[in-house]
Amino acid sequence: MNQVKIAVVGVGALGQHHARILSTMPDVQLVGVVDSREQQGREIAAKHGTQWFASTAQILPLVEGVIIAVPTIYHQDVGLPFVEAGIPVLMEKPLANSLEAARALQRMAAFRRSILQVGHVERFNPAFELLQKKIDRPLYIRAQRVSPYTFRSMDIGVVHDLMIHDIDLVLALTGESIASVDAFGAVAFGPHEDMAVARLRTSSGIIADITASRMSPVADRTIQVFSASGCVTADLNQRTVSCWQPVAPLAANPGLVHDVIAATPDPLTLKNEVFTKWITNETLQAPTVDALTAELSDFVRCIKTNSRPRVSGDDAVKALEVADRVLAGMAKWSWQDKVPTIAKAA
Repeated sequence: MNQVKIAVVGVGALGQHHARILSTMPDVQLVGVVDSREQQGREIAAKHGTQWFASTAQILPLVEGVIIAVPTIYHQDVGLPFVEAGIPVLMEKPLANSLEAARALQRMAAFRRSILQVGHVERFNPAFELLQKKIDRPLYIRAQRVSPYTFRSMDIGVVHDLMIHDIDLVLALTGESIASVDAFGAVAFGPHEDMAVARLRTSSGIIADITASRMSPVADRTIQVFSASGCVTADLNQRTVSCWQPVAPLAANPGLVHDVIAATPDPLTLKNEVFTKWITNETLQAPTVDALTAELSDFVRCIKTNSRPRVSGDDAVKALEVADRVLAGMAKWSWQDKVPTIAKAA
């Protein structure tokens, strides 16, 4: 089997997991890791049977693909030489720290006709994949992604850190452009927003409400989709999917409920029957597939077949465009100044 030669640039909290998984893939040769911290780089390299390199210039001639997991502010500087050389890149999300930088990376990838994949890993979450199969056209989407403060990704706010995942999922589910954005946020530790809520309206009128916070005492990642055929909720942490649908007679004739009410003297009976007799529930456990492994497998497949990744650079630019619109129109409150302000559009 011909092995694809891949390196990982940045082996911190997330990059070290990329290195670990790649080192176990039979069709991959992990040719090295790059990290400016020599001790960290050498430790991860030794752990996974590869070499540490001090700079990307040293590794560039040796690879057929690269994973870039450095802080977001360095994405363009680190990624551009690989993209210019036509080397396939899997860039951790967000694609860049600014829309201008993201577009520059995508334009170069298009010019070089090279693969640019972006690590919106929730697209590979088996619970999200199952949710996609269970819904028809969405009418309303509600997503929540909250967690305790980790003091990582301090170079970006919660919109680029967490909310952008769900922005990408909304765009994938609807396949539509965003017509309007309303948003509110709060700063706790700063300097960027640590909590944000946004309402997105698509070109056809689909509404999506998204909440993201890294100042929550508990972690929760859920997405709920309402359509004409019912409601589907995916718990992206627990990997469960719950489907709620009206029974066939009620779906065919919504007015039937008035006949049922007229024929039932006890309202409590009706209340107890709503989610047993009239609306059915099916709860499914999604497969125990590791999303990061699936994402890396997709990257390797794209390199071998020169095909488009599930989450392309173009997809990532679209998500970043929406994220920037959220930030541009955000009314923001801070514990430090206690005065809400409206962010200025860039």
